[in-house]
Parts: sequence; structure tokens; C-alpha cells
Amino acid sequence: MQFRVLASALVSVALMLAACGPAGPAGLGTQDGGPAPTSAGKTLRIGTALPDEPDPSTGGIGFNNKPAGYIFHSALAMYDPTTGELQPRIAERVPTLENGDWKTLPGGGMEVTWKLRPNAVWHDGTQLTADDFVFGFKVGMDGDVFARGTAVLRTISDLTAPDPHTLVVRWKENYIFANVMLKDTLVPLPRHLLADLYESGDKQAFAASPYHTTAWVGLGPYRLTQWLQGTFMEAEAFDRYFLGAPKIGRISMRFFADTNTLLAIVMAGDVDVVPQGAFKQEEAQVLKADWEPRGMGTVILSWSDLRHAKPQWRYPDAPWVQDVRVRQALVHMLDRQSVVDTLKGGISAVGDIPLLTEDPVYRLAQQRGLPSYPYDMARAQRLMAEAGLTRGPDGIFRTRDGEPFTMEVAATADIASQIQELVVIADQWKSGGVAASPFPVPPSADRDKVRAEARGVIVRGLDLNYNGLREFTSSEVSAEANRWRGRNFGGYSNPAFDEQVNRLLTTVQSTQREQIGADLFKKALEDVVWIPLWYGPDILAARNSVRGVTKVSPAQDAVAWNIHLWEIN
Repeated sequence: MQFRVLASALVSVALMLAACGPAGPAGLGTQDGGPAPTSAGKTLRIGTALPDEPDPSTGGIGFNNKPAGYIFHSALAMYDPTTGELQPRIAERVPTLENGDWKTLPGGGMEVTWKLRPNAVWHDGTQLTADDFVFGFKVGMDGDVFARGTAVLRTISDLTAPDPHTLVVRWKENYIFANVMLKDTLVPLPRHLLADLYESGDKQAFAASPYHTTAWVGLGPYRLTQWLQGTFMEAEAFDRYFLGAPKIGRISMRFFADTNTLLAIVMAGDVDVVPQGAFKQEEAQVLKADWEPRGMGTVILSWSDLRHAKPQWRYPDAPWVQDVRVRQALVHMLDRQSVVDTLKGGISAVGDIPLLTEDPVYRLAQQRGLPSYPYDMARAQRLMAEAGLTRGPDGIFRTRDGEPFTMEVAATADIASQIQELVVIADQWKSGGVAASPFPVPPSADRDKVRAEARGVIVRGLDLNYNGLREFTSSEVSAEANRWRGRNFGGYSNPAFDEQVNRLLTTVQSTQREQIGADLFKKALEDVVWIPLWYGPDILAARNSVRGVTKVSPAQDAVAWNIHLWEIN
């Protein structure tokens, strides 16, 4: 009942804001005139959160991995989230071991060759060349400009351009995602416009160049026409886009600092698409309760991460550290489906490992006996008893030393739904006989240290790919020595696990890698290295008048991946 009351209240607030909110810039209000025969004469109105606006201090549009980045620029390859397959974009094909474009070298490392499409041109009509990627890599690795040198880029030894349409990337070591090269990895920059300024040595002038912002010239399906920073961006279809001219003529993207205002405008029908990241659970519940039933549009859900609880391994006397059966019991005590249905309002799904269920490795792990932990309080009680814990007169389990089983359920909970998660998890464990208490870690300079020292579990999201497993390796343990910056807040350390993760992340041959991954996920879940909860959603909304909008890929997280194919009534 309380969730229905919350939804009704939010709907009322949204409708009130829609009635009195200020009008937006041209292109965002209700369109006038009769219907056009095609989408070419239409304007697509996108509303999103202010943090999605390209940040000039980190490279502006070129290095932006939010919606604007995929509207105005492109990448060598891109995921199709409807199939999960990697597709070529600027490249003519995706390099693989099988087609010979990806080679492992006898002395170690790899060489990956990319053939570029001959019809790829910049927005000013200049032909794209492989030297634009070499130049973009150089800029991306220059800490005096945008400080974009990522761990992935540092693994590249060099880039060369044997000819204008061939790019050769040499890697220092094996990297299983070397043929991905998404929009946030290797970014081409227009060398013909920026090289002279960069080579002049004035890095400050280069970083401040309007070419990174209001004068952007890119490779995307739309060409920037106006950008009032902090407010809106406008664009027109680029007819020479290498995959074909976009079907919608213009785009107007407006940035909102307040999601309540954005929600109200969506409810009023004055925004066509809201990309992922702008709306959270509360707003999605309003849309599903009122907007969808009225036939206004659709809430599209994609899974972005696995919400899980990291057991704290730094306390060897803790019951969950001493016996795997205690960790297994803790999972069985959680009625995860009930939480998804009520607290999450159906905007989630129960999950066990950091992969989508349609992933081939997930299916292979299931075939090999991937453990299942359904809600089963009787099973949980038996496991606790087998581990030597006894339930006292107060209903709380006690260790062999007679100490009550207490634990903290900690998280950096910044929004109401995250705090509710902690309360619900703690309450369910209390019902099972564990003296659990929610511990929302407040924002502070030492929050990572506080989180790492919590005596219990740390609730957070885990990326839905192999890289998420790094959060449980010894090299990622957060400690005073690394200023608590490691991602392994729980302090889990297992040399055998480390070795398996390293094998997984360095085995280039995909069939072998899938075998290693299936065995690793199965063993990790058997040992309850993490306590699985549910998938975290990416929430996007699209009016029913817009066709072509799909869910997003957790690896790519970009709704505009196919925006050149969208149509609007």
C-alpha cells in the first residue's frame, strides 16, 4: 500500500509542475502544424539530466560517453543491445582471431588491425583517416590536456597508420576486449583542425578550443548547430553519415538539474525521449503507474549492474568468514523476489552473477550446476546449525563462544531507495536470527575508509562483465596504503581466485575464455564470494510516437547507439 501511495503522490506533484512549469527553448514545447509525411521534417526532443552534458574540462563532446557523445561522434565498433553482438561502425569489420585481424605475438602482446570505412567523413566534409585515431590517442594520453589516460589505453604500446584506411594497434599484453574500442576508449579527433594548435605546445589553448565544445566537428549522425551550455544543444541530421542519412531531421536536447521538473514535462508530453541515467526508481514508478497506462509512452528497462553485498573479510572471528554455510544461509534468508516486487515495484529482477541471463557464459555456468539460492528460511536455519550456531531465547543466533551474531549492512546510500534497501535487507536477516542493522555511510572525505571497515556487508553495484570480478582480487583490496581507493572494500583475498580471474582476463580465444568464466562464476557463487541481490536498472522513457528506441547494453550504456534509424510520427 505504501508504494501505491508514494506513486500517487508523485503523480500529483508531477502534474502540478507540468501545469505551472516554465516553457522550454524552441523545439521542446508542443509542436504546431499538421503531421509531416516523414520524420525528416520533425524535431526529436530529448530531455536528460544536467550531468549528461559534455564537460569541457574532460574533453567536451569528443570524450563524452553519454547520449551527446553518440549523437555527435562515433567509434570503431558498437554493441547492438538487442542481440548482445559487437558490430563494426567506423571500421569495416570487427577484428577477430578467426579473420586474422587480431594476432597474438610470439614475444607477448597482441596486434589488432582495423580497416576503416572509406565513406567516413567529418562533419566539415573532410575524409576520416587512420591518423585521426593516432592523434586522438596521443591527446587522450596527454595528462596536461584532459587527463584521459585510462588503464586500457596505457596497455597499448603504439598506434600506427600504414595507410589512410588502416589502423594498427599494438598491445603490451593480452587484453580480451581489444576488439571492442567503444566511444569511451579510443577517440578519433579531427587532426586537420586541431593538430597545429596541439603541436604549438600551448596545451591550455588547445583544451580551451571551441572545437571541443560549441564548434565541434565530429563523425556522428548529427551535426551540432547550437549549444547553450547548461541549458540545451541543438543539431541537424548529417546527410553524409557513413551509415546513411538519419531519418529524423533535427534534435533538441535539454538538460535538467531537477528530475521532478523533467518528470513533469514528460508527463505533459513535451519530451520525446529521456535517456538512461536521468530517472531513478521513484520516477520510473510514477511513469509506469500513470504515463504508460494512458498510452503516452513506454518505460524501457535495461540491467546495468548486479546489486550485491560484499561480505567483510577483515574480521577472521566473524561467523560469515569462518564458514561458507553461514554465507549460504544469509542468502537463503533473503526473499529477493519479494523485494523486487514491492520495494523495487517490478523495476528490477533477481540476479546471482554479474552477467545478463542471456549471456552464453551464464547459460554454460547453469549447465555446469550454477548454485541457486531461493528464499528458504528452513534451509537457512539448518545451515546455521550445521555451522555450529545456536539460536538464543531472544531469537538471535549465537556463536560457539556465546556471542550474538551481529552485523552491519552498510552502503554509501545517497537516495531514499538505497536507504530502503539497507533497511529491508537488515529486517529480513533479523527475521532469520541475525542482529543486523542498516548503516548508511554519510558523504564525507573518509567514506571509503568507513565503508571498508564496516563489520558486516557492503551493498553496492557490480559491473555486468568480466571486469567486475576485479573487485574481489587481492590487488584491489582497499587499505590505508592505497588511501582506501581499491574497489575490493570487503578485503577478500584468495590466490586461487586471483589466478583464475587473471586467466579469464588474458585468454584471447573466446571458447576457452567462456569455459574459464563458467567455472569461475560457479565456484565463486558456491563459495558466496558475494551475496547476490538483484539487478540495478537503467531506466529510459520514450513516447509511443518514437520508433527505434531500444534498451541499452551494460557494456556501452548508450541509448543513441542507433539514433540514425529512429523515426517519429
